[in-house]
Amino acid sequence: MDDFMEEISVAAKEIFQVGGLVITNTFFWTLVITAMLVVSMAFIFRKPSLVPNRVQNFFEFILESLMGFVDSITGSGVKTNEIFPLAATLFLLIWSVNLMELIPGLGVFPILRSPSSDLNFTIALAIISIVSVNYYSIKHLGAGKYLGKFFNFKSPIQFFVGILEFVGEFSKVISLSMRLFGNLFAGEVLLIIISSLCAYLLPLPFLALEVLVTFIQALVFATLTVVFYSIATIEMEHG
Repeated sequence: MDDFMEEISVAAKEIFQVGGLVITNTFFWTLVITAMLVVSMAFIFRKPSLVPNRVQNFFEFILESLMGFVDSITGSGVKTNEIFPLAATLFLLIWSVNLMELIPGLGVFPILRSPSSDLNFTIALAIISIVSVNYYSIKHLGAGKYLGKFFNFKSPIQFFVGILEFVGEFSKVISLSMRLFGNLFAGEVLLIIISSLCAYLLPLPFLALEVLVTFIQALVFATLTVVFYSIATIEMEHG
């Protein structure tokens, strides 16, 4: 039992090194799954058919549904076209790595661990999300006017509000990363414990629930990215 509990660790496990670069289990699978997604998308949509096969049809359905959902948030075709590539990439990547939790042997073999249960991975994605949103804000507003949102010296109140806005950008990173990490790490621990007690019928309801959780958490992360973007652009238009 003690050996088993040692497998439940917040820190990712080192599996090998390349020229002094430590490769952890979560980093390894991040690279593998990212490469698989890039190759798969390039292959599927290299020569899209007018009569799509089942695989192309499946991915087209996901992307079209996601685009319609993003459009319902932004309310603008121009804004949707701008933020959709980032939102779709985040959704597909997070959903794919989340599904690793369902692989048999999780918690038994050190190499098997979902990247989403590693805080380094979720923080990295959150930084990419918020930096991208701020980039689009600068692109639309201009650097000077954008920075004026955070550093406003017209009055003490506006200066204080600006500082709160600045701190708020960091809180968004913390919120996005901790929400994804907390849900996926808790789910992974739950599956490991349940599977250790009974490896057959008992884990099935929890596996079914985790399938839903993996999808919802990916959608929530992508949705919040779009919401942050939409709020920023609305403020710029009416500010």
